[in-house]
Amino acid sequence: MKTRAEISQETYEQALKLAQHLPNDLAAELKEEAQARFEFEQQAVEKSQKFTKKRPLVIVAILVLALVAAVAVGIYAQSGRFQIVQKGEQLHQAFEVQSALESKEQKNSHYILSLQDRLRANPNDGDLWYELGQAYALNNDFNAAIICFDNAQKVLGKKAAILGAMATADYYENGQNLSENAKAWLAESLKLDAKESASLLLLATDAYRNKDYAGAVSYWRRVLDSDNEALDRRAVIQSIAEAQAKLKAQR
Repeated sequence: MKTRAEISQETYEQALKLAQHLPNDLAAELKEEAQARFEFEQQAVEKSQKFTKKRPLVIVAILVLALVAAVAVGIYAQSGRFQIVQKGEQLHQAFEVQSALESKEQKNSHYILSLQDRLRANPNDGDLWYELGQAYALNNDFNAAIICFDNAQKVLGKKAAILGAMATADYYENGQNLSENAKAWLAESLKLDAKESASLLLLATDAYRNKDYAGAVSYWRRVLDSDNEALDRRAVIQSIAEAQAKLKAQR
């Protein structure tokens, strides 16, 4: 089984190989990100190794704590409350097992219920409406997502991110087709913020799907110019590389 350090080294080398096939500006950005991730992993591995050297002391401490716990349990078992607590722990363990087996959709459904409860207490929280819309979109309930985004907009006013989210939900609700509503929302979103990531990513996706690879590359490049820290820049760079390869094949 490969160590974390070996996996990190392989990932870094793969990124460098990919960079060789990209234009200079994209290659430089990919190399920079790969280097940053590689250095972070190296630091994490070094910290782990330092901890390993101190493990004998840690093991002694664990043994002492285990002995103390065993004595405490022996005393506690003499009271009638031990069985009650034991049953409570068993229920908790059963809940943890059930949670682990739940699908992402089921967990997201629980999250939706939680957000709904919070909105009942504060229906004028625009951020919660926006968050609920995102949760519905993750469950592929795009119609409900649009309603939530619209409610968020009524409270917060017109925001580029909300308009982009509405257009994206509408796009998938309509079988990956840009409706007139979606086009209007995208235009308004980019008028408010020319670098709005969700809007640009949607336009890039639609262009790529319709074999407009040059258009897709243009939109993805604009996404890279945005200041969105949550953006998976490596995925965008790879998408650009794929679109450029298809563009060359068309010629």
